[in-house]
Amino acid sequence: MNEGFSKLRAELAADVETYGNEVHRFLSGLMPADTLKAKRVPRGVYEQRCNGTFMVRVRVTAGILNREQAGRLSELSRTYGDGVLHITTRQAVQIHGVLIKDTPEIMRSLLEVGLTTKGGGGNTVRNVTTCPYAGVCPQECVDVTGCANAVTDYLIGLSGSYSLPRKYKISFSGCRADCGLAQISDLGFVGEIREGRPGFRVFAGGGLGAHSRVAGLLLEWIPAQEVIRIAEAIRRVFDQHGDRKNKHRARLRFVVERVGESAFHRLFHEELDRVVAAEVPTYEAALPVVSNRQTRVFDRPVLSRYKDIYYFRQRQEGMVTIPLRHQSGLVTGEEFARLGELVERFSADGRLYSTRAQELQIRFVETANLDSLIAELDDSTVGANRRAAAQRFTSCAGADTCRLGLCLSRNAVLACEQELERAGYAENDLRGFAVHVNGCPNACGHQPVASIGFSGAAQKVDGHLAPCYRITLGGRCGPEDARLGTSAGKVPAKTLPAFLSELAADFAQHAEKDETFSRYFDRKGPDHFREMTKRHSFVPRFEDSPDYYRDFGSEKPFSLAGRGAGDDGIQLDEKAG
Repeated sequence: MNEGFSKLRAELAADVETYGNEVHRFLSGLMPADTLKAKRVPRGVYEQRCNGTFMVRVRVTAGILNREQAGRLSELSRTYGDGVLHITTRQAVQIHGVLIKDTPEIMRSLLEVGLTTKGGGGNTVRNVTTCPYAGVCPQECVDVTGCANAVTDYLIGLSGSYSLPRKYKISFSGCRADCGLAQISDLGFVGEIREGRPGFRVFAGGGLGAHSRVAGLLLEWIPAQEVIRIAEAIRRVFDQHGDRKNKHRARLRFVVERVGESAFHRLFHEELDRVVAAEVPTYEAALPVVSNRQTRVFDRPVLSRYKDIYYFRQRQEGMVTIPLRHQSGLVTGEEFARLGELVERFSADGRLYSTRAQELQIRFVETANLDSLIAELDDSTVGANRRAAAQRFTSCAGADTCRLGLCLSRNAVLACEQELERAGYAENDLRGFAVHVNGCPNACGHQPVASIGFSGAAQKVDGHLAPCYRITLGGRCGPEDARLGTSAGKVPAKTLPAFLSELAADFAQHAEKDETFSRYFDRKGPDHFREMTKRHSFVPRFEDSPDYYRDFGSEKPFSLAGRGAGDDGIQLDEKAG
């Protein structure tokens, strides 16, 4: 594996063989399905909505892939899956439509190129994530990539990382803009320079779901060398005090709520003392200070335009990053391999990057080579680079494949995008108008902290179920604060595009110069938007408008057939109406 990537431990190879034997026993009728489920889920293998088909989630620490890894993912998706790869909101890559018998061979093949699925699901330490432009952003205080790799390298080898009360998510941001969403993670690090030394403010106890919570400040500042010890101390606190009986209350944020902030801090510091005494390693790699400016405005990265493409100007002189946004993070295996070839030819570091916004990136492109790269990008890839009317749409997989999904969230995104495109907004009319859609009350689509968030629901009218979406507005995660969105009501799925269209028109017409939607929401107040929601909330009788009782892209009546407890053992409490 190339130097600089997370160093996967040799024990993983033996673990894959153990898993292969377990699958063989299951297929031979010697192991019950539930027993195998307990073994496959922590290795990132989930059963999909269609019985007998599985999703394999591949860890991609900090979202970094080389050409060989991109090519292998492409090959595996076409050989064993449905030929489409899914970029997740935690920078991982998923292969869908897989048969259980093929999962051991997929794991072996991934390991050959330095990738693993272990910790891709279940009650484990999950993929460690970073800012979308970590390492190239002119604004970052520190490049957090090495820290994310170091924390992964340590935790991935601990047996205790795979038997936690629930999932444990860690994120790094390079500055207070917090593009890595550290403030809504179980453990989050936000880069800051103190007296010329690189380090982090540390947050803990955040997380998104049916019951979301913004993380609290755990430590005002630590030197970068301490990140591994902090991550391990929190893991131990979670392991000891997490709720193992009620999975709905098992995440770290519920530990904080149960014992209180003060007691949680005490438990952490006591455990940190034990971690230091046990000589858990520090992070010893040199971490150069990128920017030491103490007074400046922190903002999200801004894209520039050249011909048919958008690009981000890196802090490295003469270098740019090309972001590629595919519908709901779905990329065909052929295109994934093609992008791997392009980074080999046009990127100075030869890597492909995934982001928490479900984008792929080609970085370290010399400005002199932009014209040649544009010529090489095919129509579909160029289309993925163009910005739609809304700055960004993000979506979970929804009921198309997920067992917890209520609504077809990807199809809802497509309908909303088309509605906004028909309105013909100019490029900067909808600045900061980011829409996040989730197919159920969970938060794989990050809708609780979105400026505009939609989450799938069901409503029963005269005995018929209709797909609906709950609306939350004004969420954010940034330098001034992190805040959950405010409830603004519920609309049937069929009126969601019309609601979004009115919302966009209202914002485009009345927003002040350079005002983001979240700031616009603050200025106008929740009641302004709740009145707007009411205008789109009516659900007619089935006999009058049967289309309201079908989800986007489906000709069948809406139902919850095929929905049930997920492989993590979570069953939502969502009830029709």
